[in-house]
Amino acid sequence: MAVRGRGRKMITFAMETVGINRGENAPLSVQQPMPLFPLMEQKPLPLIGGEEMDYLLALKQELRGAMKTLPCFIQPATPHRDVERYSDKYHIGEQTDTSTHWNTDWKRLPKELRAPLKRPSRDVIREQSHPKKKKSVLQKEEVLLKLETLEKKEGRARELR
Repeated sequence: MAVRGRGRKMITFAMETVGINRGENAPLSVQQPMPLFPLMEQKPLPLIGGEEMDYLLALKQELRGAMKTLPCFIQPATPHRDVERYSDKYHIGEQTDTSTHWNTDWKRLPKELRAPLKRPSRDVIREQSHPKKKKSVLQKEEVLLKLETLEKKEGRARELR
């Protein structure tokens, strides 16, 4: 039988792994919070200014603006509210989805990145390869004649029983 509450193991660790040798006192705990802005060992380099840097900054901002107008720029989706409001349906019209009118030239991309081709289902392929033949009037008459002969044979078999 198992007895509860016996044989508890104490968790211990070697103080040498932490960096404290035998006989040394443990370091005192710090009672003050860490400083908000600790002293830096190396000062950062000063910012470079001038007309050239201003020009490069203007070019960078212009490039960002131009990239946002391209059709491949995907805007983050607006989070849906928990409660749908009456005015929300009017705000939806203001948002433009640029992905609807963008046609991609898949030939320029490698095979791994191309969208999979939409192939027709097997049923459509079967119908195209084996079109349904319309039964002619003669074939219908032949079927009716066979049915009549089978009915006559069944009727004779019933009479003989």
